[in-house]
Parts: sequence; structure tokens; C-alpha cells
Amino acid sequence: MKRVTSGLLAGLMVIALAGTAYAGSIRVYNNDSKTHTVKLKCNGSSKSFDIKASTTTTYTFHSTASSCDIVGGTISWPVKKLENGKKWKIKNGKAIPN
Repeated sequence: MKRVTSGLLAGLMVIALAGTAYAGSIRVYNNDSKTHTVKLKCNGSSKSFDIKASTTTTYTFHSTASSCDIVGGTISWPVKKLENGKKWKIKNGKAIPN
């Protein structure tokens, strides 16, 4: 019985790990005195988030990829995709790698 239980538990763990989606995150410091919005497209799903004035925030995007396409918002980005682990500073409405 113990062997059957441990085998079943191992099988369930494999299934759970196979269904786990990737997630990416970016860290953003907003040096501006106004809130900015970022609009993303992650594997066909639309996402958006706000970066409040004069704050630092980490945004996590849940996706099956570790990056999302930038499709709009109030910030000018030097890239077309936000990639996992990157840090950014917002100044005068423009994103600068940090």
C-alpha cells in the first residue's frame, strides 16, 4: 500500500509541474510625478498595468513565455518586448534600462 501511495503522489507531482505556466517579471521605478499605463500582449492575451507616480514596482506577467509584446500605454520604450528579469527607470515618459 505504501508503494502505491508514493507512486500515485509522484505521478500527481509530475502532472502538476507539467501544467505550471512560466511567469516573467520586471522591476520599474517611475521617476515621473504622474501615473503611467503599460499595455501588453502575452501569447494572445491582453494585459495592462499602472505604474504609480514616484514609486518602484515589480510587475509579474503570467504567460507561457518569458516575455510580452508592448502594444501601447503612456511610456515610450526602446524595445518592443518586456523580458523577464529586466529593470527599468521611467523618466519624462521614457523607459531607460536600469
